[in-house]
Amino acid sequence: KRDRLGLVAFAGTSFLQCPLTLDDEAFRQSINAISTGIIPQGGTALKGALETAKEAFDASNDNYRAIILVTDGEDHEEGVVHAAEVAAAQGYRIFTVGVGTPAGELLQLTDPQGRKSFLKDEQGNVVKSSLNESLLREIATAGQGSYIHLRDASSLELLYQSGLAPLPKGELS
Repeated sequence: KRDRLGLVAFAGTSFLQCPLTLDDEAFRQSINAISTGIIPQGGTALKGALETAKEAFDASNDNYRAIILVTDGEDHEEGVVHAAEVAAAQGYRIFTVGVGTPAGELLQLTDPQGRKSFLKDEQGNVVKSSLNESLLREIATAGQGSYIHLRDASSLELLYQSGLAPLPKGELS
């Protein structure tokens, strides 16, 4: 209840969907507003997502700054592990949450009329997303955080209890 929450939406690019706030209802509304079509550029740019998340924090504040990266771990750009190392040196802790399976899943979309179809690339091939746990573990290690595989809601509770709750608390005015 006393943690500030923010939300960065990302795919091939990223943007701050919800600035850091103590208002959990505003945060929930931001989550509900996200859809697969919210980012027009496809792909996954994890380094860009980390950079956007860092910009949401007040650099002059010495409170602990935690970034939780929820993704399948596929990445279409270079340098995310180095970006996590730099972020850790600047006082950020990066926790990664893996979504999906290593075997992969076909990405399904639902249109406004409720019809389901599979996402296709520029060549018309169905897109399959695979969990890259090794990259997510590397990012978490470089970011002085931890990795957890999202299995159900209790996974996020475990992440909070083991990774975030122990961090020292700061004062906000």
